[in-house]
Amino acid sequence: MNDTRKISAILIALMLLVFVNFTNGQTKEEAAAAYNRGVELAATDLPKAIESLILAADIATKTGADAADIQKLAEGQIPLLQYNFATSLYKDKKLDEAITNFILAQDYAKKYNDNSTKSKADDLLPKLYLAKGNADLKEGKYPEAIVSFDKALEYDPTFAKAYLSKGLVFKKQDKFDEMKAAMDKAIENGKAINDEKTVASASKTVAEEYIRLANGAFKKGTFAQVVTLVDESVKYVDNNVEAYYLYALAYNKQSKWDDAIKSAEKGLTLEENTPAKQARFYYETGIAQAGKKDNVSACASFKKAAVGPLAEQANYQIKTVLKCN
Repeated sequence: MNDTRKISAILIALMLLVFVNFTNGQTKEEAAAAYNRGVELAATDLPKAIESLILAADIATKTGADAADIQKLAEGQIPLLQYNFATSLYKDKKLDEAITNFILAQDYAKKYNDNSTKSKADDLLPKLYLAKGNADLKEGKYPEAIVSFDKALEYDPTFAKAYLSKGLVFKKQDKFDEMKAAMDKAIENGKAINDEKTVASASKTVAEEYIRLANGAFKKGTFAQVVTLVDESVKYVDNNVEAYYLYALAYNKQSKWDDAIKSAEKGLTLEENTPAKQARFYYETGIAQAGKKDNVSACASFKKAAVGPLAEQANYQIKTVLKCN
């Protein structure tokens, strides 16, 4: 009985050896066939070509050293073909599918040590998420836009444009603190790469939001707060004509005549050089000069202000209040 078992074991072992040898021979042929199929399909069907090359690489890996050349050839083409397929989807304006497939190209590049394709995918993916987020922002899909911008920043934490767009979402949602934090990052990272357009856009957005808040404070009669808010605005944009008009208004309301005159003079240098546009600054200058009891100068200023929307008020000051000659 023991002899029978020994003979059976030997026979099974011999059969397995023959099977393994036969399988290895067939496997190398299969790897080559799968590789050739992939090469042929690359011109007409990239997904199928990639699938076939992955199969070839897997078979060759299992086969071992005998099929190492096939493995190397297959693995060398998979990431780039996947990248090319993702690119074709992007050109067809299939953004979501393109992103999914660029991520796959990135994964293949990591797996098969294709640093060139990985670098290209790493560079492109944050830009694609930015495009996706901007499309959502345009459609008012604010939570979705934030998700996309955050994904872009995961790939590139220094991506100034993504911070800018994220800040615009917060602006739409009236989230001032979040908006400012995002814009500050856009400015910081934009300056680091000399992206002047992004820096200017972010700075302008924050400056204008401070002006909006300052206008609200003025309507509430909190004039000291107006000055504080405008101080913040000019840290971002120091040549905003509206900032200096608000300064002049707020200082006059606080009887800070010299500060009002100084602000109005600065505003005049920034305002459009037409009598109607400059009238408001001359009017505030006149108010401050009258407050200082410098009626001669005030009369001259009010006469320059007596055009456009302020003409009636300026003429009242000239004829009734100051009784100018």
